Amino acid sequence: MLYRRVHGVQFQYLGLIDYDEGLAAQGEALRRLNSNELVALVLGLEHSPVVTLGVRGDANSDVRYSREILRLKGLQLRSAGRGGQATIHSPGQLVIYPCLNLRAFGIGARAYVEMIEKTTLEWLEEVGVSATRGLHEPGLFVRDRKIAAFGFQISHGFTSHGIAVNVTNDLSLFEAIRTCGVSGQPLARLSEFGVEATLEALFLGWQSSFERNLSAIDVDESGPGPLP
Repeated sequence: MLYRRVHGVQFQYLGLIDYDEGLAAQGEALRRLNSNELVALVLGLEHSPVVTLGVRGDANSDVRYSREILRLKGLQLRSAGRGGQATIHSPGQLVIYPCLNLRAFGIGARAYVEMIEKTTLEWLEEVGVSATRGLHEPGLFVRDRKIAAFGFQISHGFTSHGIAVNVTNDLSLFEAIRTCGVSGQPLARLSEFGVEATLEALFLGWQSSFERNLSAIDVDESGPGPLP
């Protein structure tokens, strides 16, 4: 479903899709950004079970199971252009892919990442979960338990990939990997804290927080300019 627009940003919830479909949706968004058909499309979704390896990921060191065992457990294995190492997506996890032309908003890569972190922290607080930024790795934590992972790709001023928040997903699947390079990383999910909303409703809540933070930026409505 396609939702309202703020500063030309479109929000779309895709539901449960395969990881390759998610990559294709981002590719189409980036094509439209590059052709100036839009300035931003934020995709919300959940993925079928998959292990993904970021640009620093290595299947030999970050994946604990063979491809055959992964297959038997229903897990695909895919490479991703995002930053970071290994993570897992599965049903019940909210994945958000903000695809933006940063030039259209006059912000750089660091400011963008900080805005996404701030947006997600505020949204978690609104649903009743107090989280903090990771001290040694990207992500958000409830005490020492990771509840949200970040992995971005920013190229030529265009962003893709993004955020994965554990909601009701099966955390035991993470036994298959070294989560972001950490073996036995303690994990948390929103359902443990009494959050019962659907993933689409949670995406809409995140969207509202994103809109507030985006509105705080002095956006140049005349169109794309140089990337700082």
